[in-house]
Amino acid sequence: LKARSLKRAYGQRRHDLRIGRQPNYVDPGRTELNRTLLEPRPLPKIKKEIELLRRLNGAERAMKSDAAVITAGIATFGHKAAELFAQLSDEGQDAAFLELVNEVAKRLGTRAEAMVVHLDETSPHAHFELRAYNDGGMPVSKVATYKVMSELQDMTAEILARHCPGIERGHKKYDRIEAGADYAETLNRSVKQLHQDLPAEIDAQEAALRELEEQQAKLSASMDKT
Repeated sequence: LKARSLKRAYGQRRHDLRIGRQPNYVDPGRTELNRTLLEPRPLPKIKKEIELLRRLNGAERAMKSDAAVITAGIATFGHKAAELFAQLSDEGQDAAFLELVNEVAKRLGTRAEAMVVHLDETSPHAHFELRAYNDGGMPVSKVATYKVMSELQDMTAEILARHCPGIERGHKKYDRIEAGADYAETLNRSVKQLHQDLPAEIDAQEAALRELEEQQAKLSASMDKT
């Protein structure tokens, strides 16, 4: 989840709705496969609603020009989970995404403002928007504490597992560190970083796999000879 000012929210929507120039990792030949599940509400209307909620909550100062208007989110999958999810029908995927985002909004006390499913990148995922302030006039960024974010991860796994049996929650960051993972491996990476890093990482893993297969073949030949 990332807070977005009015200016950055417009930029986020241009990316999500594929308006104007897009990054190189987007396949324009598949863009028509993208699906809009929640039509975006006008950003000025969302901003006016936030101003009202802030006043009702006792805020006296006007919103800053760079204050958050939406909270932009992305629902992504690990490699194995993505393969499972891709086997669902379009309707099945959409139902899972809609339930997930509506429950996330409910947990944070706000409302879902937009959602689009992208199928023109490396892996299927959904971009969504939440109103950046909850019903009590408090910024979502303050509501979404570390504890709450961990709960949202748990909830995400539960909801998606109901729609797509086999999907499980990933290991928590500090559990992974205690198990020996490098701290850098546990950091969240942006979509741009993932598109830059993943091809090289996949190539490295495939090279390691080929090496293991070659070793297996040599060992099998040695066993047969023995």
